Amino acid sequence: MDNIQGDNASKGVSKLGIALLMLTIIVLFSTLGAAFVRANKHIQFELPVLFYINTLMLLGSSVFLHLAWMGKDAPKARFYVSLAVIMGLGFLISQGIAWGQLYGSGIDLANSGQMASYLYVLTGLHALHIVGGLGFLAYVYVAYEGKGKSYLESALFFWHFLGLLWIYLIGLLLI
Repeated sequence: MDNIQGDNASKGVSKLGIALLMLTIIVLFSTLGAAFVRANKHIQFELPVLFYINTLMLLGSSVFLHLAWMGKDAPKARFYVSLAVIMGLGFLISQGIAWGQLYGSGIDLANSGQMASYLYVLTGLHALHIVGGLGFLAYVYVAYEGKGKSYLESALFFWHFLGLLWIYLIGLLLI
């Protein structure tokens, strides 16, 4: 009985922690987004196609995590978590390539002013949060039979949030 109460308490703490983290991230990206819009007066640039492919990767990884969360079979759930992690790693790799494309097209920190700084900071901070989310997913994968299963819901919630945050960033960059 104590173990069940302990698991429920730890799930509640996990959800509260994720909610507070997400609130902080929302404030950070809202503030930086407003500054980006203000700095982006009359500067036009094209987003690399990889930004759109990255969107599909994050959406696909969210689907895999959702399938893991819905499933009752531990090996299948771990398989779906691993697919989500692979897609998250693919996101990071293609994001690095996209930054190289931006730099190659002349959008760099030295010559493009504030707009480029915000562009790299916004997408870089998102990538950093993806790294954190991947760490959480790796923990869920390794510890799935124990606490990992109870943390899967929190990881899923955070990962969906990161996908929505990316969609917000794409919209912001298209303004």
